[in-house]
Amino acid sequence: MINVFRKAYSVVCVVLLLQYVVQLYLIAAAIFTITHANDNQADIYSAFKQADSMYLPAHQGNGDLAGIMSLVLLGLSFASRYRWATTGLTALLFALMVVQATIPYPPVPAWLSALHGVNALALIGLTVYLTATNWAFRASTRQGTVQV
Repeated sequence: MINVFRKAYSVVCVVLLLQYVVQLYLIAAAIFTITHANDNQADIYSAFKQADSMYLPAHQGNGDLAGIMSLVLLGLSFASRYRWATTGLTALLFALMVVQATIPYPPVPAWLSALHGVNALALIGLTVYLTATNWAFRASTRQGTVQV
């Protein structure tokens, strides 16, 4: 039964990584909507409004879902009976998600909100590490050698 939880952990890690790709796409689409506007006040204002209404809700919704997925990942880490180091890093991932969800909004100052992008890179790196080190779909090993 533990093996099922470990495979579920691996699948949720991959889904989380896919959600990060979607997040990056959505924010890039919003930025390019603005940068591709004609160089006049009316068009730039219109582009800001369009980017805000088209991409921000999807970015926020997908981010909320990613936070829920990181909480699911933490539960799977306990159910999989991973080492405490793995469970601790998974808890850190959830804590970084909480930070990610809170720093882009007032009353947080803009200079601190800018860490939203840096924190996103930390989330991606940590999720890649957890996925790679705990991948449950590897070929089974016997006496230190991989069976093909």
